[in-house]
Amino acid sequence: MKTGSLDLVIIGNGVAGTTAAVELAKRKAGEIHVFTAEPYHYYYRPRLPAFIAGEITEKELFVHPPSWYESQGIEVHLNTPIVRLSPDRKSVETADGREYSFRKLLLATGSTPFVPPLEGTDRKGVFTLRTLDDAHAIKDYAGRCQKAVVIGGGLLGLETAKALRALGLSVVVLERNNHLLPRQLDEEGASVLQRLMEEMGIEIAVSAETRAILGNGEVRGVLLRDGREFPAQLAVIAAGVQCNVRLALEAGLRVEGGIVVDERMATSAPDVYAAGDVASFRG
Repeated sequence: MKTGSLDLVIIGNGVAGTTAAVELAKRKAGEIHVFTAEPYHYYYRPRLPAFIAGEITEKELFVHPPSWYESQGIEVHLNTPIVRLSPDRKSVETADGREYSFRKLLLATGSTPFVPPLEGTDRKGVFTLRTLDDAHAIKDYAGRCQKAVVIGGGLLGLETAKALRALGLSVVVLERNNHLLPRQLDEEGASVLQRLMEEMGIEIAVSAETRAILGNGEVRGVLLRDGREFPAQLAVIAAGVQCNVRLALEAGLRVEGGIVVDERMATSAPDVYAAGDVASFRG
């Protein structure tokens, strides 16, 4: 069902997609259309833990009101996921069957949380944190819990643990490596950080590889491969992210972990670009 011809199309309204839209608007490069599966305009993802903790309001997450985008000539299509990209036809298709042609397109589809192949990840009370809806779900569910486990001792895991502690929960962070933030800190620096986290009332368990999330329908605890067990009613998986490359793969673009781009952010298809978490440049 062909419905129209668009000029500049951006898929994704995170920081990369929104920044691109703003820069294009400044340059009066053409009509700009941003498509997102989310029901929200651009918001600060790194501040979601602060929202969960009650340190900021939902309104404070958003960068601009909807009217601002209109004033900039940027049309944001909320709740409109793109399910197909056809580079040869220079067109995209939405989930409800609408098809649009484009002159140039930017893939800013970002990433999604990586969920390890653990037993029990489908239990009620297991969450990942990537979107505002995730944050609402965690905040609401935490109200009925006393203990929480965060699987992953990276930046997001620690921020999430701090937020849950602020809500009054007893929190344990499980890090599979022998110290926190293994990509950012050496063992000495990590030991200082661990002490600070423990002073906040957050328990840290290192060399803690998760085997399963326990429970009968709902979370009741987390079991490690070494046999240790931590009781909990809520578990947040913060084990990293993976690039959203499905559209690119199905469209035949070159993908090596992320969508491969050159120094101008161009992909292997003419007039199709990629930026942000999903893009890969020189490895």
